[in-house]
Amino acid sequence: MDHTDAEQSDEEARETFFAPARRASAETLARQVAEVIHHPVCMAILEAFCGQVLVLNRERQILAASPEFREALAACGMQDFVGKRPGEALGCEHAGEGPGGCGTSKACAHCGAVAAILAAQCCGHPASDECWISMRRNDKRESVEFRAKATPLVIGGIDVIVLGLHDISDQKRRGILEQSFLHDARNLLGGIITWSEVLLHESSEEAATSIRALALQLRQQLSGHKMLAEAEKGDLVVSRAALDLPALTRGLRDTFSWHPRGEGKNLVIRFPAQVVPPISDQSLVFRILANMLTNALEATAAGATVTVQYEAQAGASTFTVRNPGAIAADVASRIFQRSFSTKSEPGHGLGTYTMRLLAEQYLGGKVAFTTTPEDGTAFTLSLPAT
Repeated sequence: MDHTDAEQSDEEARETFFAPARRASAETLARQVAEVIHHPVCMAILEAFCGQVLVLNRERQILAASPEFREALAACGMQDFVGKRPGEALGCEHAGEGPGGCGTSKACAHCGAVAAILAAQCCGHPASDECWISMRRNDKRESVEFRAKATPLVIGGIDVIVLGLHDISDQKRRGILEQSFLHDARNLLGGIITWSEVLLHESSEEAATSIRALALQLRQQLSGHKMLAEAEKGDLVVSRAALDLPALTRGLRDTFSWHPRGEGKNLVIRFPAQVVPPISDQSLVFRILANMLTNALEATAAGATVTVQYEAQAGASTFTVRNPGAIAADVASRIFQRSFSTKSEPGHGLGTYTMRLLAEQYLGGKVAFTTTPEDGTAFTLSLPAT
């Protein structure tokens, strides 16, 4: 077995937030690659298994990769992935956040691929987990879900991990959309039925108004799910015009005046009257702000205030949704992942992902957030200057 010392680099001495930071020295890595890449066992594994397969050394660096992985990476040669860790090769947005690269950031503590690798190394038997990665491909941000399986093996006297990455994105996407739609529709239809029964027994203006409000929310939910499905397929059509800020204000007030998450809470919208509105898509901006407001109101206690404001500055136009609550650090690192949610029931986990997808890929803007116990949480939608 291979017991060569890893390079005693600065990375090894640095703090890591999860997995060891050290890497093999250049000489050791070159020897390992030469030993493994032409070994019959390695060649059989890479050619025989369907999907993306990697052979890693003890430092989680790639020694060899299957044709499917190279194709997904659009790799021109071995220099595009050999020596890198999986997240670095795939372009994971968290790979550069840790002191020692992939596996060493705070967010990596929640990565199923790293967890499976460490478990296989520790226990000496295969381990698997789900891995959610936000990455950039062709200058576009993508969210991909993998089923990661790590298997310890000895090839040519070298301890390796064979990491299989099975893309389950389509399966997860369909499941989340179906659960989310059914969850939202069930709740809204329940309200419609309840108020309809009131209307059957008495002439009630409140009941009629409530039914209309719930029906409008249901229509918005249907529109939102259709919009997300088209956006993920790349079929969403953007209509750019000067935003109608008064109409945007009315739409948000109408939506959340009857929204269950807004009950007992104060909503303040501050859009200056004398301001040049940005050029963008009204329906997409509304959807992003509505998702921000839904999350903000859900995180706000009764009696507290959520504010929405708009500012036009040189270079950008910015909408800000602010609430007094703070987001926990372990949640903040995963906030934009498509499959991640802090809620146990179905129907959650798409709001923040949808915000960023629509803003960055269709509006040319950016969604970001800040959160502290002192100042609360502020989500911002920044649109390019016209």
